[in-house]
Amino acid sequence: MQLLAEAEVQDLQKAFEGLEQPVGSTFLIKPETGMVMVQGKADGTGTAFCIGEMTVTRCMVQVMDRIQGYAMVPGSDHDHARLAALFDALLQIPAFHDPLMTTLIRNLETKEDQRRQALARDVADTTVEFFTLTRGE
Repeated sequence: MQLLAEAEVQDLQKAFEGLEQPVGSTFLIKPETGMVMVQGKADGTGTAFCIGEMTVTRCMVQVMDRIQGYAMVPGSDHDHARLAALFDALLQIPAFHDPLMTTLIRNLETKEDQRRQALARDVADTTVEFFTLTRGE
């Protein structure tokens, strides 16, 4: 779900258009945008504190009159929430699970790995090494 929530909507749309079978769905909860409180951890004790609010969009769909999919994505993109919820439902259906895992999910994992490696390179460029000189008396 994290991969679907953080994916680019174009990737999800392309995967949806590439489905071999047309899939109909109905909304159980239409995409709606709201706010959630984001927490962080303070110091070495891990005490939680509220950083602030974040905009999210949630959606819930039903496919084949029985399988439900749910998504909550960052931001206010209703299409992103709808597609993520749809893929959540489709991944629960055996006929769709393996093809989606080999195409959509693996591609999203690869993109996420590349993004993290690029971020690590950018951070490494700004690394500062500190050293201590001892005073000799």
